[in-house]
Amino acid sequence: MKPQADIRVRAYHSINMLMGITFTTVFIYALIFKGENHPIPALLTKITGEVPPSKGLSASFSVIIRGNLRVATIYNPHGIRIFAFFAIQLVFRCLFSAVLEIKKKSITRLVLADSIVSVTVFIYCFWPLIVYTLQQMSMLFQNL
Repeated sequence: MKPQADIRVRAYHSINMLMGITFTTVFIYALIFKGENHPIPALLTKITGEVPPSKGLSASFSVIIRGNLRVATIYNPHGIRIFAFFAIQLVFRCLFSAVLEIKKKSITRLVLADSIVSVTVFIYCFWPLIVYTLQQMSMLFQNL
């Protein structure tokens, strides 16, 4: 393998490892804190009184990781969908790194496939939050 390709493989593995650690940290956070006992407050709700679609995600994740999907939807109706993104991505990081070890010469195609699949899964899982953010930005620009 060419030295430049080897550097790209190591960089890809490093990025996957950092992302895997980040996603694992989300799960550890969900395990440590239960129910409404989370140190990260819903600042938008506290400041404006408005309830964004992200309100209750931490509590939702906490009960999802404990297997209670019914309660998770009470805390946040989008919680399962967003939690699925983190779980799927954690599997993807391991899977794509393993495939790259087998087919090192295919790094360009693998990175392209990883990017397309990951962006698609992100858009699907975060769609309610994306729509909310775009609506808020639109209202902000209309008020300028």
